[in-house]
Amino acid sequence: PNPQKDALLHTLALALHSARQKTVSRNADTQHSLSAQHTAMLTALHALQSETAQLEALEGALSSNSASLNSSLASADALIKRAPQMTPPSIDDLLVAPTAVANQLYDAVAEERALGDTIFVLGRAVEKGRVAPQTFVKVTRGLAREWWLKKVLVRKCARGLGLDDGSGWGREAGRA
Repeated sequence: PNPQKDALLHTLALALHSARQKTVSRNADTQHSLSAQHTAMLTALHALQSETAQLEALEGALSSNSASLNSSLASADALIKRAPQMTPPSIDDLLVAPTAVANQLYDAVAEERALGDTIFVLGRAVEKGRVAPQTFVKVTRGLAREWWLKKVLVRKCARGLGLDDGSGWGREAGRA
């Protein structure tokens, strides 16, 4: 045995052990930061994949809407080009209600408003002395009864056509 050789080997072993410990310590520190970066990158990857899926869905919806819009615009352009050659619709088709109930509703609303206007004009005539108060009371009572019946008919027709949900649609302020 050579004591110098043993001392040299022992010193070399200590130096190598110290270098290995420093490397292990550095690698452990680096591993923690790399692990945190790995986790952050995985989170970012999942977020990007989610956003990509949402963008693809949005692109599909936009493509569908764009195609539908282009189709509608093309048909509208074609109709505009054909419009001058088309015969205009009959005035009756424009002014007559599409169903009997709708026609009855138009008539009932017109009559209801006419009755309201008539009562108003009679009131003005009483104020000016052109109609006697007794006559006004008799006539107004009959007109008001008829006016109320027209209002009921209007509401019934509107409900039948799906225009009234029972919330009082069409009621004028201060009147029932």
